[in-house]
Amino acid sequence: MLKGTKKAAVLALAGLMVASLVSCGGKDKGNMTKEEKAAHKAQAKEYAKEGYKVRTNPVTKKAYEDFEAFKVIVADWWNPSDGSQSAEPANERDAADKAWHQFIMDEYNFDIDRYGIDDWGTHPETIANFCTTGGDENYVFVADNRSIAAGLKAGLFYDLNKIKSVDWTAPKWNQRVNEIMTKGNSLYGVRFDPPEPRYGLFFNKRLLKEAGIDPEKPYDLQAAGEWTWAAWEEMLKATTRDLDNDGIPDTYGMAHNTSYICHMAIESNGGRLITKDGSGNYVLNFLDDKCVEAMNWINQMGVLYQKPQPEGANWDWFMSAFVNGEIAFCLEQQYMMSNWANNPDEWGFVCFPYGPNSKTKYTTMHDDWVYVIPACYDDARAEKIAMAFDLWSDDTPGFSDPDAWKESYYSLAKDTRAVDETLQYMRDNPNPIEHGMISGLEWGNVFWSIYPFGGSYVESCEAQKASFQGLIDEQNR
Repeated sequence: MLKGTKKAAVLALAGLMVASLVSCGGKDKGNMTKEEKAAHKAQAKEYAKEGYKVRTNPVTKKAYEDFEAFKVIVADWWNPSDGSQSAEPANERDAADKAWHQFIMDEYNFDIDRYGIDDWGTHPETIANFCTTGGDENYVFVADNRSIAAGLKAGLFYDLNKIKSVDWTAPKWNQRVNEIMTKGNSLYGVRFDPPEPRYGLFFNKRLLKEAGIDPEKPYDLQAAGEWTWAAWEEMLKATTRDLDNDGIPDTYGMAHNTSYICHMAIESNGGRLITKDGSGNYVLNFLDDKCVEAMNWINQMGVLYQKPQPEGANWDWFMSAFVNGEIAFCLEQQYMMSNWANNPDEWGFVCFPYGPNSKTKYTTMHDDWVYVIPACYDDARAEKIAMAFDLWSDDTPGFSDPDAWKESYYSLAKDTRAVDETLQYMRDNPNPIEHGMISGLEWGNVFWSIYPFGGSYVESCEAQKASFQGLIDEQNR
């Protein structure tokens, strides 16, 4: 992170650039005023001190030419419709990022920004429609699991390996995402943003303490590398308590979203529902020994320690059960921190415990969105879009604080260990998953009828095997 007078100088120049150069796009240096040129030159010197160099085309070995006011829209559903660059900076880092993006746009004379072009519900349809029919806009779409599998199957995304001027193996691109988005010799999506921490176990500290367990113990075991299935099972047993001796527990060890808990049990044991063969084709792997072991175990935990769903309750009843202090553990995504920040009980957040076959210890599941370019563009147009996107996605010179991301989480979490230990581990150990990459395949058809009732996982898999394999074969074509 920048410090002292160096930081002050960069931020002062950043403020000047944001104030004088924000123009909803780049400005040709030949058309800048004298003051704007001076600000741009001064900023270039500061960036040069941090290692910035004018980018060259790896194909031509020459500096990038003028992009001639070429406009690229990085399209999502949550940013302002007039672009994120136009919004007031939220903090110092945001101000520095905006200044950097403005500098890049002015340096190469293009316009690129994040725009919210629709809403969450209609975004997959927007992507499918544009990639099918085309249009004048130059899009890099943000695509999530609702669009990725269907888009790959339908051939909606441009093969990024055809781009000659961008190195997709560079460190800023998440290589695990590259693996998932690769089919054969073709790459269809990338991601440069850090992985967002996702699935973990929320735990009620009061219920642990009342059951005779140190409320910091899940954290301590996690830190010691000893947060295992067996350690969690002991806590589940201790917190499933019949307080009035009527034969019915008054507090339970856990309750969860069925799909979440089944997926996490499998991942935590080193299992994979879908794998790839040497040719890059998807392979149905749900009867692998690691998967079967995990599901047999979590089914047993569900029968013994999960609170039964109340009759007539909505699908998300377990969330209220956690808020009301009826369950000690709840598997959810970290974004529930914002929903539960004002819970009356103190809670913590740890990774899912690891099983006997896990080689990576703790795990989560990352199903973050990726960036795709429509396949309807010709090669020259796709190349130009990718070049601009590559320039824009470079990290802001001089701002490399590895802990800056934590600030937004501290105000939500009940303790700092959830952020400094658990979320940090999740960011440092990304685990993008393939099980959502098969269009039309619903894993709930296996899980919903057996968890937490203790049904046979193998029998449920056998019942779905033919239909699942058919969907996989179709995706592989």
